[in-house]
Amino acid sequence: MPQGYRYPDPGDRVTASFIGQHEPYPGYWAVSEQRAFAHLGERITEHLGSRGETRALDAGCGDGRLLPWLAGFAAEITATDPDPDRLAAARTTRLPAETRISFQHTPMTGITGGPYDLVLCSHIVQHMPTGDVEPSLRRLRDLAAPGGLLVLSYRRAPVGRGGYTLDRSEGGAIRSEPVDRDRFDEAATTGAREGVLPVRALDPQAFGKEVAATGWTSVWTWTYHVLEDFGVLDRHADRDEVVNAQPALLRDLGRDIVTLWRREP
Repeated sequence: MPQGYRYPDPGDRVTASFIGQHEPYPGYWAVSEQRAFAHLGERITEHLGSRGETRALDAGCGDGRLLPWLAGFAAEITATDPDPDRLAAARTTRLPAETRISFQHTPMTGITGGPYDLVLCSHIVQHMPTGDVEPSLRRLRDLAAPGGLLVLSYRRAPVGRGGYTLDRSEGGAIRSEPVDRDRFDEAATTGAREGVLPVRALDPQAFGKEVAATGWTSVWTWTYHVLEDFGVLDRHADRDEVVNAQPALLRDLGRDIVTLWRREP
C-alpha cells in the first residue's frame, strides 16, 4: 500500500448497504460469522498452547473489531494497519486487562516482531493490489513461529469464477461495477476514492494453491454468509452447515470463507 493510504469505506458504509440489501433475514450476517468463528476457535485450540504463552498478530486490524476475539487466544497481540485513522480507532478497543498489545502503522510487508503463534488476516487480501498479495503472505509466513497458525478470511467466488468489482452505496443500495484486473489494481493501489470499495472475489481453489505456494499448509476451511436461496429457508445459520457438508453446494454458494493454515516446523 502507498504512503498515505486510506481505506476507501470509512465506517463500512458500503458493507452495511450490502448486508441490508442481501442478507436472507435480519441478523443472519452476524450469526453466520459468529458460527464460523466458533468453529474456527475449536480448530485453533487443537494446535495452540495456553493463552499466556501465545503471541498473536492481527495483520490489517482495521478499527480493531476482531481484537477481542483474538485476545481470547493470546495474551500478547501486535495489531497493524496501513490506514492511520483505522489504527487510531483500534487503539480504543477494550481488551481484557491482562492483554499486552502494541500497534504498528504499516502495510503487511513492513510488519516486524514475532515470532507469532497465531496470525489473523481478515478480509484484507480482497482489497489489496494483486501484486502485493504473494509477498504479503510470504512475510506473514516469515513472521510465524514454527507450527504457527494463519487465519485467512476473504470474499470468495464460486469455484472457477473469480472477478473484480468497484462497489459503492447509492441511496442505501449497493452497486457493484465489474472491472478488469488492471482497473482493480489501480483503485486498490491508490485507495480508490472515498465511498468506492475495490473488491476481489477469489476462487477458493485457485487462491488456496497460491497460499500454499508461499509456505503455508492447509488445515481447515469454512464457507459462511450463504446468501443464495437453495431451499433452506429457516431463520437460523444452519444453511451454513448444510452447504459446508455438501461439496456440490460448496463449489458455488457462499460469499465469504475463513481458512486455517499452518507453518510446518
